[in-house]
Amino acid sequence: MEGLSVPVAGPSVIFPRGYLWSALIWFSGAAAGVWLGGRRFPLWIRADGAAGLLLATIIFVVVASTLTFRAFSADRVGVRIGLPSSSKRRGRSRRAAKHVPWQQIERIRIAKRLYGVRLELILGPNATLAVRGYKLGPAVMFVNRVLLLLIPFWYLVWPSGLITPLEGPPRFRVALRGVTVEEMRRAMRSLAPPEVAIAVLVRRGQSVSSARAAGQQA
Repeated sequence: MEGLSVPVAGPSVIFPRGYLWSALIWFSGAAAGVWLGGRRFPLWIRADGAAGLLLATIIFVVVASTLTFRAFSADRVGVRIGLPSSSKRRGRSRRAAKHVPWQQIERIRIAKRLYGVRLELILGPNATLAVRGYKLGPAVMFVNRVLLLLIPFWYLVWPSGLITPLEGPPRFRVALRGVTVEEMRRAMRSLAPPEVAIAVLVRRGQSVSSARAAGQQA
């Protein structure tokens, strides 16, 4: 196999991690404003206004969760995650993609989900800072969160959640659509070097490794 390209599901492709939680806060604030600021109106009018806001919030979250982009590819050199260079979406940070060489990946975890497959790239101790990313201090993160809450379009200057590694251990998490666990296991095993372990997770509080031994073939 020379390589593969798989669509990525979910809002993390274009929004920073946790962005949709802000929608719940916006709804709560707007609903409180309708309820408290419209006391001169009958109860049913205020209830209808709050219900309309709730419906709009639900639609926004559902639509954002169904977004799908070609934002994951892998070959014998490494894995690339992020929007393609041909993307016309605004925001330089959002269009940034991350290339992770196999030499900097310690293992891969694959789990079945309703939308398809959740894949995690666990970085090794030799992963460079360019791949791990710069960790912002608590004060900077707090300011950014406040700005994101007050100015919804502030997300344009943030990197997307897809290319922002998670901590403990440092890893990238990708929601893949239209593939099965077995298909991804076989594809990753055919592309990854033998020293990169590939594990298939099951819902029993433990992982069943489908390629624990280095060099195990599909």
